[in-house]
Amino acid sequence: MCRISISRSLAARVGTHEASVGVHEGDTVRDIVERLADQYGPQVRSGMLDGDRLRSDVIAVRNPDSDPESVTADSPLAPGDDLEFHLTSEHEKVGTSA
Repeated sequence: MCRISISRSLAARVGTHEASVGVHEGDTVRDIVERLADQYGPQVRSGMLDGDRLRSDVIAVRNPDSDPESVTADSPLAPGDDLEFHLTSEHEKVGTSA
């Protein structure tokens, strides 16, 4: 399972602030966003993706609590990875609170 946290400002756009979805070997961040859209509605896709890429105002971070790494929509995930999504306007606030 992949635990997903979504910042408050981005959650207002996509309709959820926490979720868990299954991850299979070879899945990408985009696959996880698609699964979130299947669970919570198409606003997740339009709020986080611009075509096949993350929107320019969305930042995704893998394993934010242990070994944070910025990732793109094409980044592969492994079972057990966690993801955090936030808006670029929140980046300084998120980065300094960790």
